Amino acid sequence: MKFYRGGPNARPRGFTLTEILIVLVILGLLAAFGLPAFLKYSRQGRLATAQTMLKQIGHEEALWFGEHKAYATLSQLRYPVDTALSAIYLARDGSISGSASNDSIYRISIALGAPSAGASSSNAGDSGAYYLITAEPVNEQVKETRCGVLSLASTGQVGATGLQGETACWAKPASPAGLLFPNS
Repeated sequence: MKFYRGGPNARPRGFTLTEILIVLVILGLLAAFGLPAFLKYSRQGRLATAQTMLKQIGHEEALWFGEHKAYATLSQLRYPVDTALSAIYLARDGSISGSASNDSIYRISIALGAPSAGASSSNAGDSGAYYLITAEPVNEQVKETRCGVLSLASTGQVGATGLQGETACWAKPASPAGLLFPNS
């Protein structure tokens, strides 16, 4: 853009139509490629939040089992449970609620009892000797089809019903500390 001052043949100050169109095209390209990538990484971040919550509940179950010799329901673990579904809702910010909201990203529930025929457990006959924690995506998190419904069992087995399965969904990401100290 050039600014001209004074004189009989001076052009007015401002941007030309070509300059404005070039800027709009650049902004359009940034939006077309940047927004989907941003949304994808946002959903993946929420996936990590759900995995962390499943692991936290699994840890609490282990502590409960050590004390009571049976696994607990979500309400016994003192979570604010939606009584109709026996589930809790995980929000975008990682908070837990007993009812669904627009901020909910996963509905988490626990099934107690014997494992399914495909899983093995030494205590399969004991109804309180096995748990399966599931996190089902809700609201806009349903669009994250890579992993789908996540699960964590008392046997340590993890699951994912999405397109990539549990191997890709539960793989441990490389951390900066792991890159600096590979043997730690």
